[in-house]
Amino acid sequence: MSVEPSTLLRGPKEVVRFSATERAFHWAFALPFLGLLLSGLPLSFPILRSWITGYSLQIGVRLHLVCAVAWLLAPALVVTFGDRRVLARVVADLFVILRDEWRWLRQSLRWLAGLACEMGGVSRFNAGQKLNAWLVALGSVIFALTGIILWIAWQWPDVLAAAGVLTRERVEWSRRLHYLLTLLILAPLLGHIALATIHPRTKGSLRGMLFGVVDAEWAREHHPVWFAQTHQAGLAPGEGIAADGESSRLYAGSFKR
Repeated sequence: MSVEPSTLLRGPKEVVRFSATERAFHWAFALPFLGLLLSGLPLSFPILRSWITGYSLQIGVRLHLVCAVAWLLAPALVVTFGDRRVLARVVADLFVILRDEWRWLRQSLRWLAGLACEMGGVSRFNAGQKLNAWLVALGSVIFALTGIILWIAWQWPDVLAAAGVLTRERVEWSRRLHYLLTLLILAPLLGHIALATIHPRTKGSLRGMLFGVVDAEWAREHHPVWFAQTHQAGLAPGEGIAADGESSRLYAGSFKR
């Protein structure tokens, strides 16, 4: 897929932040996850059901299962048909925090408050984004395992009880862990949404996840190491920097391997 670069250029210079595959994976994961959260909260906490006119437990459970299937399959399809090398580089970036990046983390409260901070060690992702990725990865594994156990116990309780595969205690512990994690994930999720849409220092990043590009000055200020590396590598417009409307490959990342 491709998009005319003229539809993306909003200023004298922009930086390609995320490719089509990266954006597709993010939304393929995020949208079903939001569906899981919204459908799962009334299941986990019955008091919320009274707030929903005409709420049906049967429909709520099935909607939650549909969102779960989408959450598992949609990212897998992106990995299958998208650019796996790009995704591998993102994983390599996200799951390693360099020494200089810890310095940013120590002053993150100042950064959130809008005070002056040393950003010199920040590359494509800051330490906060990386810790969030770790939390999401770990939480996803726990959600998936406990969710599968609860689904099996709900769908085939007699068969598994007779086989001794799932004891009542295991199911109950899975339920408690699933519900507890639902509560714990709310704060970082709401924080992530607020930072992407409201916070003055980070709301510029949302455009990168929607359209693939961000303002070059924003990138220089908040991700100086990555910005400098992009310049030093001498990347073509579609691979890193978009300087004018003549670029024919700005929309980084055609959706192919």
